[in-house]
Parts: sequence; structure tokens; C-alpha cells
Amino acid sequence: MRQFCLVLTALLGTAASAGAQVTVDLHALDALPGVKQAPPSRAVPKPQRRAAATKPKQSAPAQSPEQAPTATAPTVATAQPAAPPQPTPPVPAPPPAALPTAAPPTIALAPVAPPQPTEPVAPPPPPISDSSATAATSTGAGLRVTFGVGQSDLSPSSAAAIKQMVAAAPPGPNTSFNVAGYAAGTPEDPSTARRLSLSRALAVRSALMADGVSSTRIFVRALGAATGDEPPDRVDLAVLGGNASASDAAAKSQTQ
Repeated sequence: MRQFCLVLTALLGTAASAGAQVTVDLHALDALPGVKQAPPSRAVPKPQRRAAATKPKQSAPAQSPEQAPTATAPTVATAQPAAPPQPTPPVPAPPPAALPTAAPPTIALAPVAPPQPTEPVAPPPPPISDSSATAATSTGAGLRVTFGVGQSDLSPSSAAAIKQMVAAAPPGPNTSFNVAGYAAGTPEDPSTARRLSLSRALAVRSALMADGVSSTRIFVRALGAATGDEPPDRVDLAVLGGNASASDAAAKSQTQ
């Protein structure tokens, strides 16, 4: 068996070096000494294999330096220089102004009628009642008008006393009148006394306006039950001269 392998190796090496067709006869191995012959069997013809001759690998033809491809460098976009600013075309001079040679015509305007004077609105009459128990007494700075319990109307005599005081007051727009109203009440219900004192002060104000005193020169205060030691149901009317102020009148009315 070893001799068979040596012969087979020699034959394969010779065939590879010569590059020719090699035919192997397996029956010749049976004639070798020491080899056990196999029983005869029907030989199956095998197709002959031709060793393919190895062809030398063709190398690519060398290229000349002119034909050799050259690596192209990537193109870099370069900033284009900015175009120089175009000169601004000159602005044409405006045409000369055409001045009038003659004076413009005079436009006649229709006269505007002056506003018609409005008639002054008469103030409402004061609440005067014959059944009212109101009485007016003179004080150093004016009048003290006392009212009946729960009443706010003036009696005819108290209205006449207010009219006499207005006539005796210093004339002029600087004379003012301070009206302070009071009413009896309880601490549990101060709003009722305040509303009654306001009604009494407004009644005296209406009498002053009916006698010709402007409302801008009358100062009204509703003090409610803050009467002190004086009669609770009253209105203190004080007259201030030309150089006095309303605050002075208020102070005098509270001290009386």
C-alpha cells in the first residue's frame, strides 16, 4: 500500500509539472507484489479529466504618466468680491417757486351771532310750613334756627329772619355762609340723625338761595347727633366777611 501511494504521488507530480494529459491504469496496481487482488468487478468507465492548464494572470498594462488618472482636489467655493456701490444719481433741483404778484382777494366772512344769554334758573323755594315749630334767634355771628322733633321745614318767621340776616351781611362775592345741621339721635342708629340734620341744613340753604345768595358761597355740613351741650335739633348759620374763610365759619359754628 505504501508503494501504491508513492507511485500515485509521483504520477501526480509529473502530471502537474509537465502540464500534459495523464491516464491512470488502476489494473496495473494489481500486478504489484504483496497487493491483495480485489475480486473482479465490472469496471465503470470514468470520464477522463483534463487538467486545466493554469494560465498566467495577465497584469494590467502600465499606463503612461499622461494616461494615469490624477486625483482631483475638491473645489472650494470662493467668496466673490462685493460689487462696488453704484454712485447715486444727482437729484434734480426743484423748479423755482412761483410767487404771487398781487394780493389775494379778501374773503368776506359772515358775522357770527353772539350766543343768547340764558335766563338764570330760579332756585327751588324753601320748604316753609305754617305748622312748623321752627324758630330763629340771633347769635354773634349769625342765626340759630331750632326745629321741632323730627321736623325739617321752616316756619314763616324763621324764613323772614334768614332774609333779614342776608340783607345785613357784607355785600360782595367774598361773603360766605356756613350752614351746620344737627339732629337728636342714638349711638345705635347714627344714620337717621345724620339724614335729618342734612334735610334741615338743605332747608336753610334753599332759603339763602331764594334771598339771592349764590350756591357757591354756601357751605353745608350735616353733623347728625354731634350736638354737644347745645340743643340737639338745630341749624347754626354763620356769616363770614370778605377776609374770612369757610373753615373759620365752621370752627365758629362748632364752638357755639
